[in-house]
Amino acid sequence: MSAEIKNITQIGIVTGDLYAMVDRYQKLYGIGPWEIRDGKKGFKDEAEDLMVYGKRQDFKVSLALCMAGNVQLELIQPLDEYSDYARHLKEHGEGHIHHISILTDNQAFRETMAEREIASVMKGHVAGVETFEYFDTGRELGVKVEIHDLES
Repeated sequence: MSAEIKNITQIGIVTGDLYAMVDRYQKLYGIGPWEIRDGKKGFKDEAEDLMVYGKRQDFKVSLALCMAGNVQLELIQPLDEYSDYARHLKEHGEGHIHHISILTDNQAFRETMAEREIASVMKGHVAGVETFEYFDTGRELGVKVEIHDLES
């Protein structure tokens, strides 16, 4: 079974200074407006059951979200050293793409990741909204891939 990427919905970029990065996007390229979420545990609203490299681990981030056409830009500032965002920022520096978020058949995608021995990097749950999971597709695509299981 093979997973097909049907659509890219988001590009996630790490930063050490969220407000400075938002300012550059707005002033230099006119990209905005941004919704800023400061200091939340995990993503969006308070996330639960966060896992980082297969181990239970809470972490905090600040986010800025903006639509650029049909793709959402997500700027992410890690606020501690516990997330893969913090590791990525330390290894790759400011402004590098951390992940793309996709629409796909999630079951087929997970099976493809298992067949290819591609690890789940981070995952968690936002109550009433979704479960999210990142896979380390870096050696194949150069970035991580995020999928969402939306609750109905």
